[in-house]
Amino acid sequence: MSTSRPIFRVSSDADLPPLPGGPAPGAIHPLERLLEDLLETAGANVIPSPAQAPDGPDIVDAFGALKAASAQYDVAPGIGLADHFWTHGAPYHSGAVGAQLARTAGAGRSVQGFLALYATEIRSPLLYSEKQSPLRVSGTIGTLPDVSGPYVTLVTCEGSADGSAEAVVGFAMPVFTARRFLPVRSELDRDVLRALEHLQVSLDAHGIECTVQRIRPRTPSTVTTFNVSVCAAGGIPRYFRLAVDPAGTTSQGGDGDRSFDFTVTHRN
Repeated sequence: MSTSRPIFRVSSDADLPPLPGGPAPGAIHPLERLLEDLLETAGANVIPSPAQAPDGPDIVDAFGALKAASAQYDVAPGIGLADHFWTHGAPYHSGAVGAQLARTAGAGRSVQGFLALYATEIRSPLLYSEKQSPLRVSGTIGTLPDVSGPYVTLVTCEGSADGSAEAVVGFAMPVFTARRFLPVRSELDRDVLRALEHLQVSLDAHGIECTVQRIRPRTPSTVTTFNVSVCAAGGIPRYFRLAVDPAGTTSQGGDGDRSFDFTVTHRN
């Protein structure tokens, strides 16, 4: 018996925010939601302890995890995302993306394709990365305000009548580093994550495992929450919840709906 899988699709241009590509107040860009889904499925929200991942992160492995995660989604009922998902721009420029979309359309199912691309800079409608030609979309590339790169960018492609593909719209998610695709919502997030990585290394030298997990926000928020677990060999794990609040609006201990052991702002 077949099991239905989540559909990975942007319904229409009407679902996208107005120019210049940023979400309306209180809304989440539809491509941001899809990219969050994919990154969460790929395990990007977790920084394992050095003992669990002694070789450290690698950009090839990070994109490999995204490709593997794509196998858990469909672009339409019964049509897998993995066959319509690419993790670099060469297939788009060579025409392979357009050819795949044309084959699927020829079988009676017109679907979208998706590119997951690394970027160092976004100047909508252009996406820039080192040693690569810029990619232009016909619409816009949304991103979070006041957060620099690097980015993982999700771009929607649609087939054309001539068998080519058009990059229509994109969303650039700021991530921790080029090798670790953990989403960040502020530069303070990155500062805290660097400190937590140093903490992991320091604790590992004493045989203590420390794992960091970002809690995916379900509603638009500038506050990022991390769960940190610390466990000595053979011991019982201890858990801490950390809030990163650049605006300094969250009081120590919680914000009413969530409780925190520590709150980090620009002032502390």
